[in-house]
Amino acid sequence: MSEPDIAVVDSVSRTRSLPESLQEPAWARDARCRTADPAIFFGPNWFEPKHERLQREKEAIAICRTCPCILECRAYAVAEGESYGVWGGLGEAERREMIDTEFTRAG
Repeated sequence: MSEPDIAVVDSVSRTRSLPESLQEPAWARDARCRTADPAIFFGPNWFEPKHERLQREKEAIAICRTCPCILECRAYAVAEGESYGVWGGLGEAERREMIDTEFTRAG
């Protein structure tokens, strides 16, 4: 029995074939977080003591403050309802507050 042919597709082709909603936003290519450790922006999957979370978020926010994409990132995170991590210089609680405020205004 012969093995089936397997098509080899490069990552560029796969990205182009994704629906637009799943593709990386254009602004993200210039974001400072691209070269940083993602663990700074997203907490662990286990309990994180408050002082450790605050320190980690402080480091992430410092990176965000130097980023040319901070406003686009923040708007994206709020619009998409990102629940976890630091996005656009805002932590989870700050983003939740922004979303709640927008929801209250709209309602």
